[in-house]
Amino acid sequence: MRYFNKDSLDYQFIDKFDAGIALTGADAKSLRVQTPQFIGSRIEVINGQPVLFNLKIPVYKYSQNIETDKTLERNLLLSEKEIAKLQSFRHQKYMIIPIALHLKGKWFKVEIGVGRKMRKYEKRQKIKDQELKKTIH
Repeated sequence: MRYFNKDSLDYQFIDKFDAGIALTGADAKSLRVQTPQFIGSRIEVINGQPVLFNLKIPVYKYSQNIETDKTLERNLLLSEKEIAKLQSFRHQKYMIIPIALHLKGKWFKVEIGVGRKMRKYEKRQKIKDQELKKTIH
């Protein structure tokens, strides 16, 4: 089970991380059944703790507390070294966004990308290179 963030195709990544995500039981069950929405999701480091914003997880059908907000911020679980790296990248004006959400064993993991948004001419060049590669093969 792997859910991709389509917005991540517009970015050029210089580094990637794999982080755990703190979920409630209903959220985890919902992710096993339904797909999340990454629209506008981002990651910020607040007080030395990476936090994922705007990941929309649909409400689980059999959940007891249906009143909960499904766009609330979720803490990410990373080592201190990785958090320090993220903070240094953020100070260098790089964006930190989630690339994918996947299942590893019984735990949900978030793949994090650090990079910058590609400009229009870079996107066009990327498409040209892909088409050239297809014609060669």
